[in-house]
Amino acid sequence: MPEEVWRGKEVQLSHLKVFGCVSYVHIDSDARNKLDAKSKKCFFIGYGDEEFGFRFWDDQNRKIIRSRNVIFNEKVLYKDRSSAETDMTDSDTSPQKSEFIRLEELPDVTEQNKTRESLQEDSSISVPATTQEDAEPIEPAARRSSRTIKPPQRFTLLLNYILLTDSGEPLSYEESLQDGNSSKWELAMKDEMSSLLKNKTWELTTLSEGKKALQNKWVYRVKTEHDGSKRFKARLVIKGFQQKKGIDYSEIFSPVVKLTTIRVVLGIVAAENLHLEQLDVKTAFLHGNLEEDIYMQQPEGFAMQGKENQVCKLQKSLYGLKQAPRQWYKKFDNFMCNSGYTRCQADHCCYVKHFDNSYIILLLYVDDMLIAGSSIEEIDKLKQQLSKQFEMKDLGAAKQILGMRIIRDKDKGILKLSQTEYVKKVLSRFSMDNAKPVSTPLGNHFKLSKDQSPQTELECGYMDKIPYASAIGSLMYAMVCTRPDIAHAVGVVSRYMSNPGKQHWEAVKWIMRYLKGSSETCLTFTAGGLKLEGFVDADLAGDVDSRKSTTGYVYTLGGTAVSWSSTLQKIVALSTTEAEYVAVSESAKEIVWLQSFLKELGKMNGKGTLYSDSQSAIFLAKNPAFHSRTKHIQIKYHFVRQLLDDKQVMLEKVCGSKNPADMLTNGVTLDKLKLGKTSVGLQG
Repeated sequence: MPEEVWRGKEVQLSHLKVFGCVSYVHIDSDARNKLDAKSKKCFFIGYGDEEFGFRFWDDQNRKIIRSRNVIFNEKVLYKDRSSAETDMTDSDTSPQKSEFIRLEELPDVTEQNKTRESLQEDSSISVPATTQEDAEPIEPAARRSSRTIKPPQRFTLLLNYILLTDSGEPLSYEESLQDGNSSKWELAMKDEMSSLLKNKTWELTTLSEGKKALQNKWVYRVKTEHDGSKRFKARLVIKGFQQKKGIDYSEIFSPVVKLTTIRVVLGIVAAENLHLEQLDVKTAFLHGNLEEDIYMQQPEGFAMQGKENQVCKLQKSLYGLKQAPRQWYKKFDNFMCNSGYTRCQADHCCYVKHFDNSYIILLLYVDDMLIAGSSIEEIDKLKQQLSKQFEMKDLGAAKQILGMRIIRDKDKGILKLSQTEYVKKVLSRFSMDNAKPVSTPLGNHFKLSKDQSPQTELECGYMDKIPYASAIGSLMYAMVCTRPDIAHAVGVVSRYMSNPGKQHWEAVKWIMRYLKGSSETCLTFTAGGLKLEGFVDADLAGDVDSRKSTTGYVYTLGGTAVSWSSTLQKIVALSTTEAEYVAVSESAKEIVWLQSFLKELGKMNGKGTLYSDSQSAIFLAKNPAFHSRTKHIQIKYHFVRQLLDDKQVMLEKVCGSKNPADMLTNGVTLDKLKLGKTSVGLQG
């Protein structure tokens, strides 16, 4: 073999399996009942590349799955149903068995070759050489079946699904033509090409000497709209990983609007009953102007006739280019500043413009925009300005942003931010949609530590099959968007992502069970004032392994949470007072940012108030007389004293039983959890 000649040693191929063979994939005990089958029959279609295990086609559920725990039956192959129906007329095989081919039924080429070699060794027998005209192989002496084999059709049906993603989206141009929705994909590609050509994204030219044309590919997605309808979308994406720094690009950073900024603006919208509109930029990255000479091959399936040998010299940025997000943001930022809008220093993706009796706030997250304003006429004028400069899609009243549903009742002055659909999708993904609900995010019986990590190979093998990191990521997105009530629980289980154990996984499932019973919970903004308040709390040595304390804080605007956090402190506190003092100092940074942002929007009336349930920490912040017992505290944690001296922040005492930040530092009782959720505007 060439591989053996190159490496100079024997190549082991024992791990390779027969493509299309029947395989019995083990079903985890968590995904089945006691009386259910422990395996399912699938068909082997490949290896996992950078992902774990083998890849199999689940013919019953019509999807691709991956697994390591599997038994292969390499003597039985998958067979196309169409050829099976044809062969049924020539065989007495039952329909159930006609979907498979046994390897014993295939021609034994090895035996044919041995027969030919033995005949050639006998000089008394002349064996004619095989030619192209004489392509019929010598029939072996004994065969189990005389069925006519049709190798080209053997895997026709299976190949139609090999490259499909879990949601049935094609992964290549060829597959999009074979897909059942090929006409819709073709229409989506033509729409994309129309936008590219209309925008003059490139010009055809001969490749310059010393330059290399980057490759590209089509990316297909089925998008579900808020009303449940499906939209087929195709994107031409350049393979930016082929770019070289300093030649094809330099700076690539581009900001996006903060989630806290979105919640603050939604709070202002609800409090002042503003209009809230949404826009989407079609092919946003195509509007950025390039500063480098970049060449690309012509799109697959859309090469210009008569100019197939030419390449595309990019005039505008394209999806996949490393500098594409930055170039798009620079162009949009330049347009907004020239239109009289002021970019907020607290968030560079927030723009504001004040008129005589009204104002407009615009938030930008890549190609999604939220526009809030008191005058619908000014909003419409801005939409017209944007449409002249960029190709826009007016989505009307805002209904969804970053996977969060915006539910509004203007008559009652209520605006809700919900992730109900996302939570249900997460529960379904991890087979927890039928789990029994629980009432708290993390049960008091969980005492998690590193000692519960796998100790044996059997335990490691069990956890290798658990999608722990994926589950944590899914929960974390819900936590940072709309669910401060699970912040502490998610923070605890995320500490063991590098080496999770079975007990850690049980805690993750407990959080999902809590979400199962509270999937309708959402942030509710109401009409009224815009008073900024913060609540901070800390536990002492809550982490069993490092003995570090946990800082938890939540800031509300008009009674609804807009910013929260639950994180381990960077030092080991020696007392409860020290832990609380460090938490107060860390949380004070956030109130400074919130005050500066609200001031830029013209909404800061008075000072923000920070509440702590530690009287000793408040005294320590206001009075440095405790220096003899706190001289070891790092200087940076005395930052809060400067804020109090400058009267930027007011630090006040709150009763511990009424502090909503308590649910961000440790497990709480059901009554205290309900109080905390109500205090920060969580309803459901």
